[in-house]
Amino acid sequence: MPRSFPSAGAVWILVKIAAPVWLVCWFANAAAAELPAIRSGPNNEVPKCVRSTELMAFVNERNRALDPPRTIDPRFSNLGSVYQRIDPCVQKKNQTCQGIRWDIAFFQMLIETNYLTFRKPDGSPGGVPAGDNNFAGIGATVAGRPGEKFRDIDTGVFAHLQHVLMYSGERISDPVAERTRQVQSYVIEKMLKLGRPVTFADLATEWTGTDQNTYGRSIQGAAEKFALSHCP
Repeated sequence: MPRSFPSAGAVWILVKIAAPVWLVCWFANAAAAELPAIRSGPNNEVPKCVRSTELMAFVNERNRALDPPRTIDPRFSNLGSVYQRIDPCVQKKNQTCQGIRWDIAFFQMLIETNYLTFRKPDGSPGGVPAGDNNFAGIGATVAGRPGEKFRDIDTGVFAHLQHVLMYSGERISDPVAERTRQVQSYVIEKMLKLGRPVTFADLATEWTGTDQNTYGRSIQGAAEKFALSHCP
């Protein structure tokens, strides 16, 4: 969902004045904002102000502000808690759980689903219907094929988190999504060539194949807007 953003200098001024410390630090080391590393850890934790209830309030506030206002399927009313619950152990490797920055995956989901409306900005149906429980358009980028369908919300979220974990350079031993199984050798090889922790910005350059910079900025923009309104 393309958006326009102010210049890097203007963004820094806005963030320095209004944003919480964790978001200020996000901007401190680059002229333009960078998304964090995909893998979570002691130095890359989800900010304490990011709570599932606040995330869903953010979604509902945004949709109510539209003209005309929109509502989401009641099945998704606690979706933030599903991301939070599943993420700590997306996969086990050598008896150690592997997790990702589920908050950024959640913001990516908002871009993919247009804030869980599953509609285009003009109100027409999006490419993936809500009933498919596909929160990241997995498989929908393949020409002539619809996106994948998952049997329930938990499975759809798990498929999304697995797919993102794959982009960090980790092979998924038992992928839920067929698309993950098909592309992981290629994706992992490419990500490992970076020789550093893979970030959500790296993911954005590969995920869509087109309009890559806009995709990354859209995810970043959703995170910024949440922080400014829900992380005092």
